[in-house]
Amino acid sequence: MELVLFVLGGGGVAAAGRYAWARRMAKRRQAAELADVRRLADEDVTQYGEQLARLGDVLAGRELDAAARADYQTSLDLYEQAKRAVPRLDDLDAVSGVTAALADGRYAIACVQARVTGRPIPERRVSCYFNAQHGPSTTDVVWTPANGGTRKVAACAQDAARIAAGDEPDKHYPKDRDFQFAFWEPYDPDQPFRFGFWDIAGARAVKIHLRLEPIAMTGRGRRDPTIVRRDRNC
Repeated sequence: MELVLFVLGGGGVAAAGRYAWARRMAKRRQAAELADVRRLADEDVTQYGEQLARLGDVLAGRELDAAARADYQTSLDLYEQAKRAVPRLDDLDAVSGVTAALADGRYAIACVQARVTGRPIPERRVSCYFNAQHGPSTTDVVWTPANGGTRKVAACAQDAARIAAGDEPDKHYPKDRDFQFAFWEPYDPDQPFRFGFWDIAGARAVKIHLRLEPIAMTGRGRRDPTIVRRDRNC
């Protein structure tokens, strides 16, 4: 009887140890993912700031009407909002606030550009599917990626023209650990927000699409020769 109790007790200790180890590993993974999200979101905010700086150079010396000034101020305010939010990200879902601010800011920039050139105000649409840094999409296109699966996606005017001409769209490849992935090809289908490139509506749409029609990972992404592969046993 004592031997049985000893064995059972030892099994309980082992189970508790495995549980504690699993929790530690999960926390480490979450911390690593959050660090990736912060870094990539920070890169996206920096790119948006550079876009604002270029817009400021274009607007220098121009007399803006009230509507253009309001849109420009909105784009500046959203930059500050996103920049403040990045260091405060404390979970993966929180990055949606950053991506929403950047999507709204890019739309405000598009409105300013339209107003100062006398063009119609653009329709409010989700971000370009191929690269959210292109700003709001302008139309929907039928596109077939290299791994198959023809689909209709939202594209900016430049990418729509590329596809119509039979060329590849201008895809964005953020770096993540050892590989570069096109931002519309997340290797974790359950975390479309992890790279921080979609606005909320676009992320939800892609998340639903990936769950309904999962895409095989074989051949996705591309090896970045500038990144030294880390020892997985570390």
